[in-house]
Amino acid sequence: MELVIKGHHVEVTDALRDYADKKVGRVVRNVDGVIETQVELSVNKNPSVPENQIVEVTLFAKGTVIRAEVSTESMYASLDLVADKLERQIRRYRQKLQGHDRHNRQKTATAVAAEPMVEAVEEVEREIVRTKSFPVLAMSPDDAAVQMELLGHNFFMFINQFTSQVNVIYHRKDGNYGLIEPTA
Repeated sequence: MELVIKGHHVEVTDALRDYADKKVGRVVRNVDGVIETQVELSVNKNPSVPENQIVEVTLFAKGTVIRAEVSTESMYASLDLVADKLERQIRRYRQKLQGHDRHNRQKTATAVAAEPMVEAVEEVEREIVRTKSFPVLAMSPDDAAVQMELLGHNFFMFINQFTSQVNVIYHRKDGNYGLIEPTA
C-alpha cells in the first residue's frame, strides 16, 4: 500500500508527514486490497474563513474509492478528525459488503422464510455541502466510459455527440455500464 502525502499552500514538514502517516496509516492498514491512499493537506488563504486547515484523504481499493475531508483551525486536529471520519466510512463500507454477501446467500438458500426480512433504515438528514462545476464535453458514450474509468468515478456526465443531449454513464452492480438519456 502506498501512502502519498501532498501539500497545497502548506509545507509538509517531517513532523506533519509522520503524524499523517500515523493517523491515516493506522486506519488504512486494516483495509484489504488498498492500492493507494492520497492525503492532501491544504490551507485556505481567505482570512474570513476561520477553519482554513483542510485535510482530504482519498483511498483507492479494489474497485472502490473512499473519500473523507475535514477542515478545522489546526492541521493536526484536521488529521485526527479525518482519520475518525475515514474509519466510519470504512466501517459502513464493510457493513454494506457484508449485507450484500448475506443477501446473496439468502437468494441461493432453499430455506423458506415465514416473514419477509425488513432492514432497519436509519434516517439521516442530508444536505448539499459541496458544489462542483466543470465543462461538459461532447463525446461518444464509449469515450465517456473510458474517461470515467480514467477518473476513477462511478458516473460521468457528458454531452452525447450523436444526440446533443446531456447523458450520464455509470457503473452497474453487475460490472457493466448504464447510460441515462433524458426524454421529453
